[in-house]
Amino acid sequence: MKRVFKIIIMLCVLCLLSGCGSKQSIDYGDAESFEAALNAGDNLEGKIVQFKADELHPQSKWGYNVWAGEHLNFVSSRNPDIKEGDIVVVKTKTIENINGSWKITYEKVSNAVADDNTIMYSGDDGVNGSNESGSGKEEISTESENVTTEKTTKATTESTTEATTETEGTYTNNEYYDVVEKGSYNNSIGHTIIIHKVLAKQDVAIDASMIAYSSDGSVIGKSSSDVELTDGEYNYFRYSFDADVSDATFEVTANAKNPSFSVGERNAVEMTDYNVSGNDLYITFKQTRDSMGTFAKYKILLYKGDTIVGDEDGYFSVYAKNLNGKDSTDVASILVYGKDFDRIEYYYEP
Repeated sequence: MKRVFKIIIMLCVLCLLSGCGSKQSIDYGDAESFEAALNAGDNLEGKIVQFKADELHPQSKWGYNVWAGEHLNFVSSRNPDIKEGDIVVVKTKTIENINGSWKITYEKVSNAVADDNTIMYSGDDGVNGSNESGSGKEEISTESENVTTEKTTKATTESTTEATTETEGTYTNNEYYDVVEKGSYNNSIGHTIIIHKVLAKQDVAIDASMIAYSSDGSVIGKSSSDVELTDGEYNYFRYSFDADVSDATFEVTANAKNPSFSVGERNAVEMTDYNVSGNDLYITFKQTRDSMGTFAKYKILLYKGDTIVGDEDGYFSVYAKNLNGKDSTDVASILVYGKDFDRIEYYYEP
């Protein structure tokens, strides 16, 4: 009996020495590389991904929603004990694309590390590579230039009123763009969506954020919007708040950043026609250049008269897969159930 016990102990020791307790490898070291693979059509269910928790939405329609990347929604039915800004490692369970956003169920992982096989986003050389540090996008060094910070006061859910003078160099008017129209609306789940339409003065990427303050100065919400601007073309910043911000004061910051490796040819797809049938908006697109970026997307503002009443966006690679060269066409189907509008404006983002 003693001999058997000694053999069991020796086997346990050998098991530990041989790596039976070794940690799992992180497949994707940041939200950017993970989202790029999803947009490329890869099946990533069961993969281990590390990301930064950008925003928390405990009462979203999908449950407890942790936002990351451009359109990543890590959702769970209970509080995952994650704080905004945390670096999180999870194993994905199910992944769905819903109107251009990725809904991801997951389980947290505590024994995973980055290694030579971990895929990371690289903003410098434009490729995915490995990084042994495993600290996600926090370790990626990119230069950025602060455009401005300014506060605005939102008088109603339909309009915004500036609290500072609009001069050259402000968030509203600067060397990169001019804000030419502002509007807001409440979406189907009660969130307030604030739209700032801009006219670009340069080909430049802009990171913008808006912080909402109550009358006593406490923060009641924060939202961000990243856009790729094309000189002489319109685009828009989109900010979303699930709190009541009808009487809030807003602090808005915008920063120019290094261009992304994924940006392709500009003005590569035009809208040739659109119509509404039932609950669907059908948009006919025509490719006007030989190629476009992998993550090129359409952006749509919905108007009722002169009032913005909604917006939509989506990747051509998801909603118009038949665009495969100059002069090719395809139709995107967009659900617009319950939205009352009489015209749309189309924007192309490379």
